[in-house]
Amino acid sequence: MLKIELDSVIHQLRTLVWTITARRIAAVKLDSLIADTDACVIQASSQENSAKQKLDWVKEPTGKSCKDILESGAATDDGEYWIDPEKDGSPLKVYCDMTTDRGGWLLVTNILGMYETGSIQQSWTPASSYDEINNYNYSQNVGITASALGWLRSHLNFTQLRFHCSKQHGRTFHVITATNDNGEAAVQYFSGQTDTLPGSCDSFQRMNDDTSVLAVDCAMWGNDGRQYVGKWGHHDKKDASVRLYDHAAFIASSYHWHIVGDYWLCDDAINLFTKSARDFWKIFVR
Repeated sequence: MLKIELDSVIHQLRTLVWTITARRIAAVKLDSLIADTDACVIQASSQENSAKQKLDWVKEPTGKSCKDILESGAATDDGEYWIDPEKDGSPLKVYCDMTTDRGGWLLVTNILGMYETGSIQQSWTPASSYDEINNYNYSQNVGITASALGWLRSHLNFTQLRFHCSKQHGRTFHVITATNDNGEAAVQYFSGQTDTLPGSCDSFQRMNDDTSVLAVDCAMWGNDGRQYVGKWGHHDKKDASVRLYDHAAFIASSYHWHIVGDYWLCDDAINLFTKSARDFWKIFVR
């Protein structure tokens, strides 16, 4: 009888020990689960804050212009930046060339001879708003009218233009308007501030990679009613929508900067050099 009671007590003690042990194990697991949950919450919060910081950084305009960014020391590499020309809190993502000729160049026209897939680019229309410069990329052609460029100039007060085109099977035309009265006249004309055709010679400087005939024979440029007069532009091509692209610089029937309609010319004449995927026409301001 005593043995039976003793066995019963031992069984009850074992049951109690198992119960206490199970509860302790459950408590430890619960504590571990809570700790893991807290860690996940902290990590998620940290990732959210990090993402928010990155997003805020992307949205935050770095400067008023590419030149402003460069001169502030905020960045010195070529690439995409956010600028706010009107300082109204509506920044634009743009491409800045920070290395060519001391840098600070804002890309306002980006035309490619072909898509990266190899298909020929179709005709395009210059945008009437300078906001469109943030759509530059390698899948579409982007350029703005002289009026839009003038509006941009009213905010950035840029003083130079840079014309750069190249054909893989042809030559490279690459010039920068000079920082003198002749260069300023060219900037004013292409910004739609005047309709007077500016003189070509002494209005620009050649870049090292320029291999064009145009840049050498500037005295033969233009048409003001007569051919070969040494001027930018053509007296019949002054429309603000196309003056940057239609006979902006040319020697009649021979060498042209022309990106209108079916004729995309870079220091060549119609059908002289075929298009290729690496052909381009770019205009920068600084």
